[in-house]
Amino acid sequence: MAGVYRRGDVWWVRFRMGGVHVRRSAKTSRKAEAQAFLAKLMEEHAQAARGEVRPRHLLTEAIDRFLDESALKKGTIEGYRFNARTLTRLLGDRHLDEIDRRSLAEFVAIRKRTGVTDATIRRDLAVLGSVFTTAIRWGWADTSPVTAFNKRALKMSRPRTRFLTREEFDRLHEAASDDLKPILVLAVETGMRKAELLGLTLGSLDLRRREAHLEDTKSSTPRRVPLSPRAFETVRELLERRSRPRSTFLFCKPDGSRIGNPKKAFEGACRRAGVDDFHFHDLRHTFASWWVQDGGDLYRLSRILGHTTLQMSSRYAHLRTNDLHEEIERVAQKRTQERINRRTEGADRQRVEERTRP
Repeated sequence: MAGVYRRGDVWWVRFRMGGVHVRRSAKTSRKAEAQAFLAKLMEEHAQAARGEVRPRHLLTEAIDRFLDESALKKGTIEGYRFNARTLTRLLGDRHLDEIDRRSLAEFVAIRKRTGVTDATIRRDLAVLGSVFTTAIRWGWADTSPVTAFNKRALKMSRPRTRFLTREEFDRLHEAASDDLKPILVLAVETGMRKAELLGLTLGSLDLRRREAHLEDTKSSTPRRVPLSPRAFETVRELLERRSRPRSTFLFCKPDGSRIGNPKKAFEGACRRAGVDDFHFHDLRHTFASWWVQDGGDLYRLSRILGHTTLQMSSRYAHLRTNDLHEEIERVAQKRTQERINRRTEGADRQRVEERTRP
């Protein structure tokens, strides 16, 4: 089966050869050009199958196919496209087999001269590594130069853990609009991500168990998030508002549609409250920080936040010091008792010696 077909204004080609189904964008709005591209692509694959020659592919080809065929989430793909633009600009004119450790060293040097951070360069290389890993599976490359490249000179960025004190949150809540207030409360009381929070539907709320059931999560793993008393009361107030429109979404516009990104309202509230260097996602950090400071354990925190590993939650471990103070006190008391015991034992030996002395 071989042929061309349209997706919108762009023609695509597809064919099956050697048990492999190939589907590619011809990147043209003309059918004749798509047909020529199909013939060329089929000939290259036929030559490769005969062992005559393996077709070479530009990095731009690999990036385009990777983004077209990737099953990653939409938000992740958009982030990859941002990094891919840089890779295309600096390395896109090279074939995959021309990109080696020297090429990557030059790439890193250029990026550093433009003033970007090491963390950004690491993300560029991570995207490039994903492209090469997939290209190996296609048979377009034998190895990945990113794997062999030494990234020790690129410092790892510290994870952001900015969080509010309770007094700061009270100021932010007071400065927020009536529509933003309940969003802030649920964010800081549940630790849900913004997309999870704004995507809450009435069907995802289990008020009897006081839980929110999240299906569409960052890790693609469903999870249940318990509602604190304040979060539960906030949800109930939202549902009982007289002015509430008929809507399947918990947070909705007057016409019942889902609320979009409250970025401007949030930034305005932060400005009025005098809360600096604070992002919406930091409300999630605030929930986690308060949890740990109040004595909550990291394992249960990781389950609530939906972290795939306990290590991701351990960034908040330094905030809980009560148990450290208790341990310091216990060790100090033990040392004091040992000193007392040694003095007592020494005094006892001295009295024994005095009694037995002739």
